[in-house]
Amino acid sequence: MWKSLKSVLLVIGMLLATSVTPANADQMKLSCSSYNPLETMFKDVCWSGMFPMKLMGATMIPGKSGEPADRTNKIICACGGDLTKGQLPRIGFTVGFWAPAKILDVTRRPYCLPSLGGMELPFASINFLNGGANLGRSDRHEAFANWTLYSFPLIYMLRLIDDGACPPDGLTEFDLLQSSPMFPNWNDAIGRYTTFINPEMLLFTGVNAMFAMPVDGASSTLGKPLNNLFWVAGTWGNMYPITGFFGNGVGKMVDPVQFTSLTGARALSLLHRLGMLNETVGNDNLCERNTRFIIRKDAYRWQFLAPSPEVNGRLPGAPAPATTTSQVQEVNPPQRFGTCTHATGSSTAAWGMWRDVPATGEDHSYLLFQWTDCCFGITP
Repeated sequence: MWKSLKSVLLVIGMLLATSVTPANADQMKLSCSSYNPLETMFKDVCWSGMFPMKLMGATMIPGKSGEPADRTNKIICACGGDLTKGQLPRIGFTVGFWAPAKILDVTRRPYCLPSLGGMELPFASINFLNGGANLGRSDRHEAFANWTLYSFPLIYMLRLIDDGACPPDGLTEFDLLQSSPMFPNWNDAIGRYTTFINPEMLLFTGVNAMFAMPVDGASSTLGKPLNNLFWVAGTWGNMYPITGFFGNGVGKMVDPVQFTSLTGARALSLLHRLGMLNETVGNDNLCERNTRFIIRKDAYRWQFLAPSPEVNGRLPGAPAPATTTSQVQEVNPPQRFGTCTHATGSSTAAWGMWRDVPATGEDHSYLLFQWTDCCFGITP
C-alpha cells in the first residue's frame, strides 16, 4: 500500500509547485465521510452477488446475477508448459464466478479516503486541483467528483480459496491502487489532456451518445449492458468526456447516486484506456490476464456499499436490521430481480437513488464484482 502512496506523493509534489488560490473557499469546508469495509464486510457485503458459480462449465451454485454471454464453457484446461522442452503444462478444471475484487470511493474532496476510515492525505493547498461535488469547481457551475480505487479481493483476504488461484488482476490483498488527482485529464476543463488520452471522444460526445443511451439504459436495467456501446453508461449518462465534470458546463446533479455511479464508470473506462485493468472473461483469459483498452461493461457488477449498503433482503418476520455502519441505518427495500448487485448503467430507480445521506454520507463507496474465468490447476 505504501508503495502506491509514495507514487501519489511524488505526483502531488510536482502539482503543488503550481498551486493557485481556490475560486470557491466554501469547498474547503467539505468533510470526508468515514466508512470501514474491513469491519463491516460480513454485514454489508452482498455475498450472494458472487453467484452463479460455474465449475467445469456447469452451474455448481445457482445465483441471480447472470453471467457474461461468452464466459468459458470448457471443462478441462491446461496452462503453460512446452512439451518440446520437456515442460509439462498445468492441467486443471475451469471455474467462473463473480469475484468481489475492488472498492471505488467517489468523493467530494481529492484524496479523501472513506474506505480507510475517512483519512485525508495532508497535502497543503490541494483544493486547487478540484472541488466539491455539490458546488462545482471554479467558474464551472456543475457537479464534480473525485475517486479512489482499492483492491479488495475478499475471497483471498479471507483465505476462502488458495492463494494465487483465480485472482481477477493478480491482486490478493487490500491496497490503494489509483486516485483521480493523479490524472491531469480528470480536472481538464478545456479538453486538451482528455482528447489526448481519449481521441475517440470526438466521435462520441454528441448525437451518437444521445441515440445510444436509451437503448443501453434499457438493456443495462435488465442486467445486460451492451459492450458495443462503450461510449455510454446506460441510464447513468455519457462515458465521454472522461473527466470529473457531470456535463459540459451545464451539468446539474439531480440524483447524487446516478452521478457517483457515472463517475465510477468513467474511472474504470479511463483505467482500461490506459492499460491498467485487464480482461477476465472467456477462454483467452483462463491462464493469464490480457490487457483490455476499452471497458467491458458486462464484466462488472456493482454494489452500493456505503453509506447505505445494498445488501441481501432479510427473511420474512426477521427483526429490523441493526446499524451496519457508524453513519446510517441499513436501507433495504425489495431488490429488483432478487439480487443485491446491479449491472453497469442500471437505473438507480431500481436499486438505490434514495441511498445518498445528506451531510454524513455524501461520499459514496461501491464494491465491484468482476466476472472471473480461470483454470484451477490440479497438477503442479
